Amino acid sequence: MRDTEFAGAWGGSTRPEWRGRGIYRTLVAARARSTLAMGKRLLHSDSMDDSRPILERSGLLKISTTTGYEWSR
Repeated sequence: MRDTEFAGAWGGSTRPEWRGRGIYRTLVAARARSTLAMGKRLLHSDSMDDSRPILERSGLLKISTTTGYEWSR
């Protein structure tokens, strides 16, 4: 995103048989380093509730909730 201090981290998961080994945590840390390398101060992540504890231990804070809707006539 140009003209903003935000970078976005979209997507990311670990296969069930590889969970609990720090892979997702390592991915989050790499994205945070990339954010800083781009000169951004803030990282936005639209994540599932299962990721929340990992993201919070990594220093991210929940500030909002996304609610998906399906529109039809």
